[in-house]
Amino acid sequence: MEITLEKKNDCEATLGAVATAAEVQVMRKKLLARYGQSARVDGFRPGKVPASVLLKRFGKEIEELLKEQIAEDARQKMFEENEELRVLSFSDMEVKEVEGGAYEAHSELTILPAFELPEYEGIEVTEESTEVSDEEVQEALQKYAESSATREPVERPATAEDTVVIDFKTSVEGKPTAEYCGKQIGFMEGREDYLLSLADTFVPELSAGLVGAAPGEHRDIIAKLADNFLVTELQGKEVQFACDVKQVLERRVPEITVELFKDLVPGESLDEIREEVRKNMKASKEQINEASKANQITDYLADKLDFPLPDSLVESQTEEVLWRKKMSEIRAGNFKTSEDSDSLRDEARKDAIRSLHVYFALQQIADKEKISVSSGEMTNEVIRRAERDGESDIKAYIRKLQREDRITGISTSLIVSKVMDQLVKKAKVVSSDDGQKE
Repeated sequence: MEITLEKKNDCEATLGAVATAAEVQVMRKKLLARYGQSARVDGFRPGKVPASVLLKRFGKEIEELLKEQIAEDARQKMFEENEELRVLSFSDMEVKEVEGGAYEAHSELTILPAFELPEYEGIEVTEESTEVSDEEVQEALQKYAESSATREPVERPATAEDTVVIDFKTSVEGKPTAEYCGKQIGFMEGREDYLLSLADTFVPELSAGLVGAAPGEHRDIIAKLADNFLVTELQGKEVQFACDVKQVLERRVPEITVELFKDLVPGESLDEIREEVRKNMKASKEQINEASKANQITDYLADKLDFPLPDSLVESQTEEVLWRKKMSEIRAGNFKTSEDSDSLRDEARKDAIRSLHVYFALQQIADKEKISVSSGEMTNEVIRRAERDGESDIKAYIRKLQREDRITGISTSLIVSKVMDQLVKKAKVVSSDDGQKE
């Protein structure tokens, strides 16, 4: 079989193949022999069905198998003759019979252009000290104590650090707020037993107006709402809050004691607890350092790599990155306009290109260093993913991964992770205080 590989550009090529009539005849005979071993035809024993009968009875199926065989042989020969070729995807191969009994095959390929790897051993990275000071330990203990704070009723006027329990009703221009707006508006109509932190800035005048109020006191507070207030009908309006203060709650932080940490950190004394906290904080710093080294190596590779990528791949990766960025901005409350969307898309495209460059570079390093994944590592990863996805039937889960064509992707991700681990181990580490380490 003769093949041709014609590159249309850096990322696209056309594979062509011609199987001569003689080659096709040999393939067809082999297929007939294989088919005849299991074919069931009345009047003939298995394996004894004449070729003419097989062709008449199963000609269509055999023709499809022949075309599949030609396509597979063409792809295999292409890789044998082009060992450095990196194919990202094939279009369905078109196979057809031509004059004289020969067959021709064509397929469009998306390919990764060849590129030079930068020097990847001994990449310089910095790391922070993993030592944990007494002050850091004490700060961690104090933060936990503050997270365990309670609110206790007190018989005194409220301060800006307190929380109050109030009943309140609102009105605008002398009308109940719902009547003024012409519809029900929920919270802004009023509430009973409402818990309000006086540090809350949702309606700043309301919080400020209750500072100094004592339990049992009534206060009328006027608040001018912002022009972008979430209830359109109330934007820029003055709203009167009629408030009855029922309780003032003082925030009380518990003392740092063994009892406070008994369910969190093992230890019979505060000294033992402090040492356990120090150990955990040190381990956390070490994990952060490892992640930071990987990020620095990723940035190094991304800055050194610049080669064309298929547009379709860049676009699909951009959409994935863009979705994550939008979700992050929305959660942070920063995503507002179409201008943000355009800016985010530009950022996402740049990030997508950088990540794809690094991804393919790590794969090429794996090939060069002969880094692979064992069957045991694959099994452990599949089990881990099954547990994560709540799948108890491992065999059914594997079949699902196979149907979705995800097995290769999982293997590749494991290889890429192993390569990065190797690069981190071989990195030239410099501490943040410029003290160099081996």
